[in-house]
Amino acid sequence: MTSASVDSRPWSGRRWWGMVGLIFGVQLILILWLGDASPLQPQPPAPALTFKLAGSASAELLALLDPTLFVLPRPHRVPAPVWPPAPEFRALSWPEPTNDLLLSVEQLGAGFNRFVDTNVFTSVPPPAKPLPELTLPEAPAPPTAAEHSTVELEWDQARRRLLTPPELRSWENPDMLTNSVVQIVVSPEGTPVSVTLLSGSGSKAADQEALAQANAARFEPLPGTPSGTAPSPVAQLSWGRMIFRWHTIPRQSTNASAAGH
Repeated sequence: MTSASVDSRPWSGRRWWGMVGLIFGVQLILILWLGDASPLQPQPPAPALTFKLAGSASAELLALLDPTLFVLPRPHRVPAPVWPPAPEFRALSWPEPTNDLLLSVEQLGAGFNRFVDTNVFTSVPPPAKPLPELTLPEAPAPPTAAEHSTVELEWDQARRRLLTPPELRSWENPDMLTNSVVQIVVSPEGTPVSVTLLSGSGSKAADQEALAQANAARFEPLPGTPSGTAPSPVAQLSWGRMIFRWHTIPRQSTNASAAGH
């Protein structure tokens, strides 16, 4: 049997309990050796609140806080203050004899009445206040009608310049015509693809003229498509509106010859 086989043998239960008792005994010896075995000393109690009766020495201090100190008599008398004597009242004596009024009661105020009768009193006029100037507000000038019909372009995205300005005529109508608004869709080449009347002017002939002028209009073509990208016909369409502002002239009278007969 070798030493390696002896050391690897497990401990028995008796050996374990012996090791535990040895460790416990060593701890107990250390506690007894290092512990303080002196008897406990009682600590003095903490000072508590106590009540004592005030002696005769503190009676004077309490008397200073008495609100009736200068009202009630005190055991220690103090000399009374010496007040100045009250002044003696003497009746007013007039050395000269009284004189009666030289004027009678009926003559009292006669001088004031004479002063009022012999003088002219004019009241001071108050400062004159200038009367406010009444001004009428200026009426806005009535809108002047255009001397000829015009057209205006409004674009939703890119602006397209009109290459052929249309020649618009004036319309005979007793009332002023409103604007004819035409929606147009322009191709990349500059030709109208779709023309729609959005708002009429009140005259069917003027609205038809607006549609015809919108179809005949030609616009500036778009630049070429960049290389490497596929052309998109819908993306290159331009949407806009043509607003026709019509000029109206009074209608010619047709019964002038009948009035001469």
